Amino acid sequence: MDRRLIALCAGNAVIGTGTMVVPGMLPVLTRGLGVDLQAGGRLIAAFGLTVCLLTPVLAGWLSRIDRRRLLTALMLLFLAGHAIAGLVDDYAAVMATRIAVAISAGLFTSQAAGTTRLLVPPERQGAAVGFVFLGWSIAAVAGMPLGAWIAATLGWRAGFFMVAAASAVTMVWVWRVLPAGLRVPAIDAAAWRAVARHGRLLAVVAVTAIHSSAQFTIFSYYTPILVERTAVSATGVTAMLALFGLAGIAGNVVAIRTLDRAGSARVVATSIVLMTAGQVWMAIGAFDTVSMIGGSVLWGLGCFAANSAQQARLLMLAPALAPVSVALNSSAIYLGQAVGAEAGGHILTDWGFDALAWASLPTFAIALGLSVMARRRVSAG
Repeated sequence: MDRRLIALCAGNAVIGTGTMVVPGMLPVLTRGLGVDLQAGGRLIAAFGLTVCLLTPVLAGWLSRIDRRRLLTALMLLFLAGHAIAGLVDDYAAVMATRIAVAISAGLFTSQAAGTTRLLVPPERQGAAVGFVFLGWSIAAVAGMPLGAWIAATLGWRAGFFMVAAASAVTMVWVWRVLPAGLRVPAIDAAAWRAVARHGRLLAVVAVTAIHSSAQFTIFSYYTPILVERTAVSATGVTAMLALFGLAGIAGNVVAIRTLDRAGSARVVATSIVLMTAGQVWMAIGAFDTVSMIGGSVLWGLGCFAANSAQQARLLMLAPALAPVSVALNSSAIYLGQAVGAEAGGHILTDWGFDALAWASLPTFAIALGLSVMARRRVSAG
């Protein structure tokens, strides 16, 4: 395997861990800061909204910068933000650090995907992008569970310090293995106008935003649900999060192996169906232990596979517009995170845990329908 792709995959694993560390340790963090779960959910929403708004703009400004320098600098910002988060002691300060690291997270994810296109031939780009995004599954199976366990045993500050340490290692790794001189074509206003007129690209990006919002309606509060409904220990929470992540890796590996043969649109549709089935199981079981285990497996199988397939779908649909469409898709993921976390917080406060799973089902149905429509338009075109 290309060591450059492994480094980018590791970078996404660290970015994913930092993104998910707050949901993973939400009960411990909110108690430590003296706020309720809805306020904790706003840390997740603010992170997502920052990425959504700034990634497309900054991606254009940064397109001419050498990829090696840019990705290393983004990881340095991620390191600094999490280190500071571990040192501050109030909610507002933690909120400020989450906004800061969000800038790095959104840009690294989109720029890593764009960089991958420069490292492999066109016929391997779908699988290569899927491999780089495997880092998010690794974050789910190792980073997020480890962060939750560290926070439960050593405190929430230690969870942030863990991400800072991992960022330092990955920053050096990326710098050492990426070649100098990698640059993507400048993203100008004409490229944005071309994407704005490309209905199929916009439909695919909309699918990302919609299914992400459905996921984060419940994922933002996954750990509190485990603690409240299954009464598991810190080790049990870690095991459940790891199970979810293992399912994510399995689903992503299958997706990578089938993307170029089955087509990214079919992989996306299958992934959304799996996620929906998992949420239905949780809803019917009222988040008891059995439904949480079974539902988490199905949900994990589809969750990260959908993200990888969506990135590959955009690359294959309009390769020349990939720098813009991939940045926009990354923004859509985090828009879904912001909307889902905020909506989930209101649902949790007003109607309780049981309503969370049911509330996300119509959103998944909309995402699936739009994805199928976009595929048919491509076939017809």
